[in-house]
Amino acid sequence: MKKIISTILTLAFLLIPWMKAYGADQAPKIGYIDLQKILLQSNAGRKAEAEFKQQVALRERQLKGKKKELEEMQKSIEAQSTLLSRDALMEKQAEFVKKRDAFLKLAQEYDKELQEKNGELTKKILLKVQGIITKIGKQGHYSVILEKSQGGILYAPASEDLTRQVLDLFNKQTGTTTKNRDK
Repeated sequence: MKKIISTILTLAFLLIPWMKAYGADQAPKIGYIDLQKILLQSNAGRKAEAEFKQQVALRERQLKGKKKELEEMQKSIEAQSTLLSRDALMEKQAEFVKKRDAFLKLAQEYDKELQEKNGELTKKILLKVQGIITKIGKQGHYSVILEKSQGGILYAPASEDLTRQVLDLFNKQTGTTTKNRDK
């Protein structure tokens, strides 16, 4: 609730200077886009998602193999626990703990690596999309273009949604086109 009120107040403060500059007869022109939709529906977004999923699958396979090794090691220790001396058992358990900790550290490293990769892929797309948004904003004489999925827009007519226009220009710029799935 605080975020919504804050967004409304910020928007109001941003619009006051424009309202004075344009006069009462010319209200500022406001549009909005849905970046999430652009990321999911653009060809570049789909390509980035496929690349990211390949990286995730690779890391999961690698971790799965190491996890299986740990499970087998644990079963072996349990099976030999009655046969081994106390010192030998403690040594095997210490070795298991060391390998388990290495596994957990590796999983964390993979997670961090994947988050960074996802951020890189998304950033590349957003930088290109930002240029298109700026171009549309200037050509359409928009005062402000807002992002829909961040929760700042409570209502806006569909006629002010620039998402399809941005998506089409982005796909055209990246050398691919999409069919009008979501108008």
